[in-house]
This record gives sequence, structure tokens and C-alpha cells, in this order.
Amino acid sequence: MHRLAWHNAERDEGDLHDSLVLALLDSDETVMLQDRDREYIFIANLPDVWSLPTETGEDPTDLTMFGKDLALRLAELKKDLTSAGSRGMLEVSAGKDRVFQFHVYSTVNMSGQRVLKTTIREITVERRREQLLRSLLREVSHRSKNLLAIIQSLSAQTARFSFTKEDFLRKFRGRLHALAQSQDLITDSDWRGAEIFDLLRQQSDLYLPEYPNLIKMVGENLLLNPNGALYVGLAFHELVVNTVSHGGNLSRHLPITLDCRKDVDFFEVRWTEPLAIDVSQPVSADGDKRSHFGSVVLEKVVPAALGGEATYSVSGDNIDYFLRFPAPLPT
Repeated sequence: MHRLAWHNAERDEGDLHDSLVLALLDSDETVMLQDRDREYIFIANLPDVWSLPTETGEDPTDLTMFGKDLALRLAELKKDLTSAGSRGMLEVSAGKDRVFQFHVYSTVNMSGQRVLKTTIREITVERRREQLLRSLLREVSHRSKNLLAIIQSLSAQTARFSFTKEDFLRKFRGRLHALAQSQDLITDSDWRGAEIFDLLRQQSDLYLPEYPNLIKMVGENLLLNPNGALYVGLAFHELVVNTVSHGGNLSRHLPITLDCRKDVDFFEVRWTEPLAIDVSQPVSADGDKRSHFGSVVLEKVVPAALGGEATYSVSGDNIDYFLRFPAPLPT
């Protein structure tokens, strides 16, 4: 701000004193006073995007200080401020993405003369905050709708592959909890996403707390975007639950490996689980030790949501899941 003041030397000291008192009321803002003839009698702290016409010797007017366009807008605002107590406001953009508010008041000074007092306040920071908040709200709305769509699909598909209400509730609650845990990681990262090893660790800590070394994580701890984190977290839930359900004696289970890599513009995730079939346990008709909907999630839902591809195979001695999808663009 320019720490400048201008006044008409022909005005008596009483009027100037009155003007200064008014200026001090808002000393943290630009203050300008005009007499009844709309001549400026006091100007202080004019923002640096404008300047007083000191070099040309002209009297300061809205035209000489602010230019034609803004002067016309101010004239339109001030023309109706004819009675004491009337006021108006004008918001303008100036400089490089800066925003100012002009507040104009019609008032009476101590000598009983009507004056126009104009204060200028910069609100650039407030407007940027409002824009950021609107952007965040739009993002939250978008993600909420996306999350609700995922939940709706999960509930419908889980019901389709459940035989009893209890079976549905157990499976659906588990999948819902997996989504909630992934969402927690996304929120904690300020919506950047989540690291892939953290997503698996969430599920293993929940379902395999007594076997912290059962799953070996190797390769790169890939950073997934929010959408990727939700779906990959759901895939890990299905894989871990399948291990718990059909892994037999976990204390004797051979180590499982999660190998994550980035191949040029793609993320590659491979789950390799040694499988020793216990003949005392029933095996499904097709020889797979996996849940039907779990395989749908792994082979269809997750890769489709990520724009990638996946294979899920179960043999007599091994479960292999391979997921490949485009790496998220850097933000």
C-alpha cells in the first residue's frame, strides 16, 4: 500500500480535522473522502495497483486514479448515495489476480457537511480460500458418490453370492470395513492416495494378527491414487480372507509373497500363495479354493475399475493373482 495522503490546501483546518477523525476509524484500510462536489479532500493508503496522479499535477479523481472502466462503475454506484447513511459496495479485480472491495458511505462530518467516504479492502486471500473450498467440496461430492456406487454394487453382488442372511452380513461387513480402512489411509494422506504395502498391512493386521510374517512384501511400495487405493484394498481383502478361510493350519502355511513393480507407465501387482490342499477339507466342484464373488472382484471388478487387466488362477499347489493397470499421473 502507498502510505500517501492528499488534501485540498484551501480547506480549513476544521474540515481536515473532521476528515482525519473519519479516516482513523478504519486506519487499517484505504480511506478516501470526497466533498459534496465529489472532489477528493483526503486519500490514504491507496493500494499499490493504483496510484495518485502526482507526476501530472492533476487533481485526483476516479478517472485519473482508477481508469475509465472502474471510474464508470464507481460513478454508477455513487449516483444513488444522496442521503446520509446510504451506502454501496463494489467488488473489482485488479493487478495480477487480486480482488478488492470498495465500500462507499454517505455521511456527515462534524461541521454538518455531507461527505462520501470510500474504503478499499483487499480480499484476494478470502476469495482464493473460497475457490479452494468450492473445489474441495466438489471433490468430496464426487468421491462420495463414487464410494456409494461401490457400496451399492458390493451389497448387490454379495447378496447374490450369499446363501443366508448371516452369510451376507458377515461378508458385506468385511468388505465394507475394507473400504473404510482404505478411505482412512486416503484421508490421512490429504487425499493423495495410499501406499500399496499399507493397504495390505491393514488387512493382514486385521485377519492375520498372529502371523505378522506370513506375507512377505517385496518390490516397490507403489503410491496409488484414491480410486486405485479403494479397489486394490478391496482386492487385498478378498485375497487375505480367502487365505484365512481355506489356508488350513496357518502356523504351517508357507510364506505368501506380494511383489509390486512399476513397468514404464503401468503398475504390476502379483500375489503368490503356496497352497497345500488338505484332502480332509471340501474343495469346490471346479477344484478352486476360492469364493465365487471373491474371484469376480479380483478378475473383473478391480481391473475394470482401474482400466487394467488381471488373472487369477488356483492350482493344486499355488494361488497366483496378477493385476496390471496404468500408473496414476503425477499430481
